[in-house]
Amino acid sequence: MKKSPLIIRPIEARDRAGWDGMWAGYLAFYKTELWPEVSDDTFQRILSGVLIGIVAVDENDAPLGFAHALLHQGTWSPKLLCYLEDLYVREEARGCGVGRALIEALADRGRNEGWLRLYWQTARDNETAQKLYDKLAARTDWLRYDLDL
Repeated sequence: MKKSPLIIRPIEARDRAGWDGMWAGYLAFYKTELWPEVSDDTFQRILSGVLIGIVAVDENDAPLGFAHALLHQGTWSPKLLCYLEDLYVREEARGCGVGRALIEALADRGRNEGWLRLYWQTARDNETAQKLYDKLAARTDWLRYDLDL
């Protein structure tokens, strides 16, 4: 894919078809399936502002990638924290700066709004993503534990 100007903007209702395609690719990457109602709910929470949802598009408004994030309070600072929960770039757009642009857009918003931190996680074997992440942020020594309820 040739490099073209990127536009990063909030996800809108008109993005649903493009989002659905990327969301399916994201879920396939993580070898998971969700009920359609769950995906519908996620998209509605993005539109309502409960979740931050941004999309990278090219000059023709074709979707190239998305980021979903959640603002929350913490106990060590009165400033908000932002958890980048989902980041996806279409396969044909990888290596063109889309992932970096999405993360930087969230970071810029956070600086402007006074957030304390933007943070995320990835699978230990997702070495491609880690190459980008290591350029943008400090890798921590924390391990994650999940207790499904």
